[in-house]
Amino acid sequence: MDFKKYGTKVDDIPVHISFRIIELFSAGLYSSPNKAFEELVSNSYDALANKVAVFLPLDKLKEDSVIWVCDNGSSMNKEGLKNLWMIGESVKNGAEQESRPLIGKFGIGKLATYILTYELTYICKTADGYFAVKMDYRNITKTTEQIKLDEIQLSEDNVKELLSPYINPGGQKFLPFTLWGENSEPTWTFTIMSNLKPKVSEISEGRLKWILSTALPLNPNFELYYNGDLLKSSKEKQKPIKIWKFGDDEDAVAKKFVDYEIGDDENGPYIDMPNVKKVRGQVELYADSLVKGKSQDWGRSHGIFLTIRKRLINLDDPLLGMPAMTHGVFNRIRIMVEADGLNDYITSTRESIKDSSAFEDLKKYIQRKFTEAREFYFSKIEEEEKKSRASYKISNAAGSMSRRPLLVAAKKFFAGEISNLLLTEIPSDLSFEQKNEIIERLEFDLTSESGIIKDVKWVALLPEDPVAKFNLVDGVANINLMHPFFANFIEDLKNPLPFQLFALTEILTEVSLIEQGVDEEQIKEIMYRRDSILRELTFSDKQNAPAVASLIKATLNNPDGLEDALVKAFTSLGFETNPIGKSGNPDGIATAYLGHKHSTENYKITFDAKSTNKDKIMAGTAHISGVDRHRRDHNANYAVIVAIDFQGATDENSAVNKEARNLKVNLIRAKDLMSLILLAGPKQLGLTELRPLFENCHSVIDTSKWINDLKAKVIDRGPIKEVLQAAYKLTKDDTERPNITAIRSELKYNFGLPDISSPTIVQIVQSLKTLVPSYISYENDLVSLQSTPEIILNALNQTSNDSDIPYEFRDIYIDAFGLND
Repeated sequence: MDFKKYGTKVDDIPVHISFRIIELFSAGLYSSPNKAFEELVSNSYDALANKVAVFLPLDKLKEDSVIWVCDNGSSMNKEGLKNLWMIGESVKNGAEQESRPLIGKFGIGKLATYILTYELTYICKTADGYFAVKMDYRNITKTTEQIKLDEIQLSEDNVKELLSPYINPGGQKFLPFTLWGENSEPTWTFTIMSNLKPKVSEISEGRLKWILSTALPLNPNFELYYNGDLLKSSKEKQKPIKIWKFGDDEDAVAKKFVDYEIGDDENGPYIDMPNVKKVRGQVELYADSLVKGKSQDWGRSHGIFLTIRKRLINLDDPLLGMPAMTHGVFNRIRIMVEADGLNDYITSTRESIKDSSAFEDLKKYIQRKFTEAREFYFSKIEEEEKKSRASYKISNAAGSMSRRPLLVAAKKFFAGEISNLLLTEIPSDLSFEQKNEIIERLEFDLTSESGIIKDVKWVALLPEDPVAKFNLVDGVANINLMHPFFANFIEDLKNPLPFQLFALTEILTEVSLIEQGVDEEQIKEIMYRRDSILRELTFSDKQNAPAVASLIKATLNNPDGLEDALVKAFTSLGFETNPIGKSGNPDGIATAYLGHKHSTENYKITFDAKSTNKDKIMAGTAHISGVDRHRRDHNANYAVIVAIDFQGATDENSAVNKEARNLKVNLIRAKDLMSLILLAGPKQLGLTELRPLFENCHSVIDTSKWINDLKAKVIDRGPIKEVLQAAYKLTKDDTERPNITAIRSELKYNFGLPDISSPTIVQIVQSLKTLVPSYISYENDLVSLQSTPEIILNALNQTSNDSDIPYEFRDIYIDAFGLND
């Protein structure tokens, strides 16, 4: 944006600044890209704006992308723009406003934009006319002590020409007020960030919206718009079950703290403490936890929210620096505090409070109010929670559905009419008296208050086990936390009750079929099929190999991200994968099903991700002995550790390699795992072919060599098109899904390919599954196609030319899957 073409220079604006200052105040104090927006909107608030608009483009990294903030506040004339760039000084300090207390006090907030942009432009409308100034941060070098900015005066026509492209992109207006013309605002400020830095890619829209709607002062006289949409205050959607207001009904507090006084004025009740006055607020207690599963995206909703002059201070510290409080209650608590008397104790980052007697008074009071809420919770809420438990609901369900089928199934089992059940455990070695005792108890429980299913628990069964097992003797339904359906989704669900009810429904479905007299083998087939569908749906959104490899590379310094990437990595290789990640457990388990669910050919792997901000991890950080313990605890055959690199990786006698060989733990560097994932498809690497890697290779040297040797492996890609066509024809013409034998027969008699072996067909199917997992699945010798062969082949061609595939792998993919010929 060249102002020389549009306006007239009227003065210089001297800026006394050093490169060191801008590094400290921007990269250090304001390292979050979202913080820059908070600062800009705070400036709008202090300018007495009642409408502020923020615009972010969809693609923030395009060369011509800009971000802007516009408000209808008092704006800045010639002198105002000079004051704006007085670094470390604020004309706001001491300048109180009757209509709205000032937020800013240090004069450094505008430097927060340094982390997002190279060019920061202000265009202002005032009673004196239109003025503009542009800061180019690239002009500040390590030797800079002062720079001069051009102060430009613009005409209204100049402003229209400059701003029209920004305020009306694509025909959609993003401003809640008019900038020029008869009904325009008398004053406004338009702040533009252009030539954006890569840091803008870290802006999370959800997190930013949360900050703008929660952390900033939104009230009826202050409207904030995001890309044209009015942001409403992010108040809770659920209503609190009880509210305690500061200064209201506080007899107990007054007796406990004799120096505290309760008051009331036109703004409501408050409490005076010895060293800080007129503290207002309230404690809100909720029945359900307020903690979100992805707080890094959406911001927090629980804990303490301290506002000073209507601005949230502790954005990311729910405890306000206090010791941890009772976890279960604290996650259900929101403590809103207004303490303008602490304004003198705000630190320069405006994100915390300095230690002081006033701050100690406030923390002591907050702790007292939390204790009051906690006592209420434990005395009143436990009963409500009990009523919402699955065991309570099942005990109050109709007995004909939730009780009688279990009794009938037990009687038929003891009479020898059925041999076993999948989801209900009934001992087979009981005496006649013990069997009668169980039947008598079940008959009594047909009408008892507790019912037959007396408790529901989450337990870690085997991943291949069904969703739940009901123990008929102790009346406990154990839900399998390791089942892929639960393991992959339960953390995304705030309330686990629906999962529990679903598992109980599966138990009751099986015994209901027995009650109805359905053949035992048919019941087994039905329950196995239901479980298979559930597992298939769980993994139906598998990512292809290039995308997974790219994801691993992007998450090497992110612990949670790398764990998730490993789950996707083993899934991509064909394993059934369950994330765990809890203390004392591996990050996940990967199971290779080579036959039926309980086949001895199957094998299981525990895996752990070790992330770091450095280029390699120390031998001690690998915790190889702990990983070996994870393997034994989960009855796994193998254990894998993945890290960006290991100290001593290339030394045969290094501590990490020797310990790995001794304990038979596989050490795999991230770049080698990426290669393995990328090579699995084109080299037709199935789960059987993978097993020698985990069986024989343990040091970094061993695993790296095994994976790199794959590149030279010569593979006959086989009749890919014909296999797909045969499978598709069988799918259309038969009532059952085709198996490998049927496909081989079809290739032999209808496609003229008599020499294709079953293992070759399996290899082709598994390699296709790695590259286009959304189109093809293979389980228990059955093949399923989710589209026509033509579409699948087209997807293979596109994958072979995927930009996520590193250059050195392109020829391998084209040789294996390039089917244009």
